[in-house]
Amino acid sequence: MRSFADPETEFEIVPSGSPPSVDGLTITEPKFLRCAECGAQVRIDGPDGHQTTIDNLPHDRDCPQRGMTSRYYEERFVR
Repeated sequence: MRSFADPETEFEIVPSGSPPSVDGLTITEPKFLRCAECGAQVRIDGPDGHQTTIDNLPHDRDCPQRGMTSRYYEERFVR
């Protein structure tokens, strides 16, 4: 498995873009973690209280970054 920290990978942190009355976040506060290749995204610290990681992205099947994982994920779930 390749690490998300490899130089050839690219992910984006997307700001809220809306006022606090809409989502509780300021306009510039991080809201989504997004794959720059396929556009898959997950909410950062979503309403369920789970911490978002790079491992949670629902990549497209043909996305070149689909197999990217964190060291934590590999150690906990793969080995």
